[in-house]
Amino acid sequence: PSPDHPNRVCLRRSDGEKPDWYALTTTTEDNVQVYHATCINAVVAAEEAQRNFVQTLAKTFAHLSIGLAIFDRNGQLALFNPALVDLTDLPAPFLSARPTMVSFFDQLRESRRMPEPKNYKNWRHEIAEVIAAATDGRYQETWSLENGQTYSIRGRPHPDGATAFLIEDITAEVTLTRNFRAELEQSQSLLDTLEDGFAVFSASGVLTFCNAAYRARWKQDPDKSFAEITINDAIRVWQEMSAANPLWPDVVEFVMGRGDRAGWNMPIYPHQGAPLSCEVSAIASGATLIRFRPIPVGADRSEPTNVPSAGDRRQPSN
Repeated sequence: PSPDHPNRVCLRRSDGEKPDWYALTTTTEDNVQVYHATCINAVVAAEEAQRNFVQTLAKTFAHLSIGLAIFDRNGQLALFNPALVDLTDLPAPFLSARPTMVSFFDQLRESRRMPEPKNYKNWRHEIAEVIAAATDGRYQETWSLENGQTYSIRGRPHPDGATAFLIEDITAEVTLTRNFRAELEQSQSLLDTLEDGFAVFSASGVLTFCNAAYRARWKQDPDKSFAEITINDAIRVWQEMSAANPLWPDVVEFVMGRGDRAGWNMPIYPHQGAPLSCEVSAIASGATLIRFRPIPVGADRSEPTNVPSAGDRRQPSN
């Protein structure tokens, strides 16, 4: 018998074929020992196939940047890849010893690779909830570590009662998103300081951005609207709050147009407040910028400027 399987023996065959494996059992009855040898070639072949499959998986996952930890039905670590060692700082001998899920998360806490629990008394209960959620496929969280790194953790059930945890370093993505959000907020704050009203409509005619002056003038705010505000919705408001103007349909056509579009402007006369110049301009990605600028005192307020005719509204004027 081998040390790993003391109840197994391998019988080599003289013809060079695969050896036969037997499981041995011993029973004693009336001082008589009876030995039984049961052929388990199928069991050994299945175990070998499983080992080969695990080795194949290990080689496949070895080059992934996402850390992978698969626990079997008994809750012991059955498979992990090198990225898990790098992301968790857990020693490879510890992982190779097939720790349980609880020991795995305990070690993560000790190495400060997961958020510090607020209450140590409820620590075991929290881990049990994590394991239960992962078993049901419901576990997905973002861990913000004290060293500034951010990890995305997902728990997924696997066949035969196994559970897989995927750990991904998303620090760069989170930092980029935060910087982008900060730039957007800065741009919004900058445009909110201007007296001119700005409104940006997408290529599909949806209001995507406006500054404080626009919201104050026309009482429209896409951030507080339950539904999308389209160019038609906006123009209905502009019509209600200003004198009649026959060029509003041209604004709709410009916003919904494609290709090269030459900018133009026209005067509008709100029922309350000073006259405004409505400037329509094409910007990137097929979007349209509409700017409402107060008309200076003494300027000509009677005629629109550079309004394309019906045949050339989508072409730049010479």
